[in-house]
Amino acid sequence: MNDANDKFDDAADPTAIVGHSDFTNALAGALASGRMHHAWLLTGPRGIGKASMARLAAAWLLSEQAAATSLFGDAVPQFAVSPDDPGANLVFRGAHPDYLAIAPVLDDNKSGQIKIDQIRDMVPFMAHKPARGGWRVAVIDSMDEINRNGANAMLKLLEEPPEKAVIFLVSSRPGQLPPTIRSRCRVVRLSALDAAMCRDVLAKIWPDADAGHIDLLAQLCGGAPGRAISLAESGAADCYQVACSLLAAPKLDVGAMAALTGKWGRGAAAGRPTREGAVFCLDRLLRLAALTASGGTSLTPCNFETGAIDVLCKRHTAATLAGFHDALLKDSSRAEGLYLDFSQFLLRLMIKLYEKTLP
Repeated sequence: MNDANDKFDDAADPTAIVGHSDFTNALAGALASGRMHHAWLLTGPRGIGKASMARLAAAWLLSEQAAATSLFGDAVPQFAVSPDDPGANLVFRGAHPDYLAIAPVLDDNKSGQIKIDQIRDMVPFMAHKPARGGWRVAVIDSMDEINRNGANAMLKLLEEPPEKAVIFLVSSRPGQLPPTIRSRCRVVRLSALDAAMCRDVLAKIWPDADAGHIDLLAQLCGGAPGRAISLAESGAADCYQVACSLLAAPKLDVGAMAALTGKWGRGAAAGRPTREGAVFCLDRLLRLAALTASGGTSLTPCNFETGAIDVLCKRHTAATLAGFHDALLKDSSRAEGLYLDFSQFLLRLMIKLYEKTLP
């Protein structure tokens, strides 16, 4: 999926993005030096705001403030974007003639991938003269959803970059990208937010939400507010709490598990946030359980997770839990790639987790 859960702009002010100053400082320095790299690859965990940061960078480059600094060259550019700036405002509305945003189109798109024709559309866009006399900027959200043909088309653009053009590429899995693409980009790793910053972001997005609910999501998402938003809006967080209660129950309830996994593993491109949320949550649960069983400490569990973790440690050894974790990551990727019934995959895993392996 594109990094839709990587976007967590404040709806009232799309410039109010928290953190990632290393990237903004590097971008301002590149503009000041006159050596702006033509391609920036923004990496880091999903949900920390890479796509939002890329769009804000595009708005900054296409703002009238940046254009004036570039024209007269009499000031060191500062990375600051006003939502009232005419150029930036056009970017935020998706109406700037020198801005192109590319993401998967969900309509009639079972794979959820960015199509090769979308990448080819960048060629005439990059070739034309800037309509407003500045930069041409494209944002690819995300490179994780581009197949081999699309990647090859992207590589041609990176090999022969036009002047006054910048491409921001977003990726949560840069290791899976072709080395030829990574080597032609300036790679910047963005980090997860700390807990306090994460709570602040979520509180701005949901000002009327219960503080306890905000705290739970902030703890669950691991410093990625976009992930918290996706977990909440897709229903994956609610499903996870039900899953933990079922795994901790004294008696196996297959019917309830089947009803849960039917919601948690719903199919097609529209269900991908829910399925990804299921994998994220079960990944977290199994890591916590394996660490607890081995006597280690790492993440602090949420209150609703503790009962499930205690029961899993009584049913399985640390090695068995680690094996379940490895199988989850491998088999979920296979099920997604082959368009298998994800709800059945989740149901089989839940039943395995419930069934005792310790003597």
